[in-house]
Amino acid sequence: MIAIGAQRTARALLALVLGCGVIGPASAAPPPALAGIASLFIPGLGQASNGDYEAAAAHFGVFGVSLYGAFYYSRKDDFLDEDKRYDEANDREFINRTTLKYDYAARLATDTMLYSSYAAYRDARARDNSGYRMAAPTESLGDLAAAPFQWRFLSRPTTFIPIAIQALGVFSKGFKYRIDRADDVSTNDLYAFNFVANEMTAVGEEAMFRGFLNTEFSDRFGNTEGLLMSSAVFGLAHTGQGNTANALQAGLAGLYLGWVHQRNGFEAAEGAALHYWINVLAGIGAIRNGGSAQLLSFRFSF
Repeated sequence: MIAIGAQRTARALLALVLGCGVIGPASAAPPPALAGIASLFIPGLGQASNGDYEAAAAHFGVFGVSLYGAFYYSRKDDFLDEDKRYDEANDREFINRTTLKYDYAARLATDTMLYSSYAAYRDARARDNSGYRMAAPTESLGDLAAAPFQWRFLSRPTTFIPIAIQALGVFSKGFKYRIDRADDVSTNDLYAFNFVANEMTAVGEEAMFRGFLNTEFSDRFGNTEGLLMSSAVFGLAHTGQGNTANALQAGLAGLYLGWVHQRNGFEAAEGAALHYWINVLAGIGAIRNGGSAQLLSFRFSF
């Protein structure tokens, strides 16, 4: 269950890249793409290939610790695996403290993989941008993390209109998804996770899917083709489990986020702001719809 989204991303990326001839005898991949793929599988590996061993140690250290934490909590007796946690037929899920701690650790592990991939690609291109028609990406972790709270992004119609549409949908009577919590989890615990974990996701996914993939594919094949390819990989990386988008929904969202990315001169910060608040609003709606519940009162269909 650990880092499933990143594993799906890696498989989809490799299949797409191989199919397009980016890697293979006919056309060897440039070092930046190889560095990015390396860090997607093992955070820090791409940094090491760039000669940045301090960054490599930091990326691998965060990933290793968070991965250990996820395994640790997943082995506890009260950990809720998927068949106990999700009631897809009734649009609800159940959470307890152990599973919430697992979610923190697993989310950090996955998003470290995604951000590390982009960072290795960015730094490799900064070192040698020959063969590329566009300037190398430059956005840092701080740039992307701060974006959801900067007025210069939130004031743009390309950001606030989709956020307003999401808010209308989430707070309407048609939004039914709910998160029910055990007695050892408070509503404040869920809100804290919603705001913190979605920050990690917005940074990691926008860095990887837009900062790396949309940039690389657009430079190689053209903006339209790059947008379609990066959006397809973004869609394939999503399962639709729980309160998350399915492959089709994510693919369509990827088209919009990729278009915004291209429109902004291939800067991913606005997309990180939009991605964050879209996810946060969905989380707020699910928390508001839910409440305290006992696991034994659930009826799951298997």
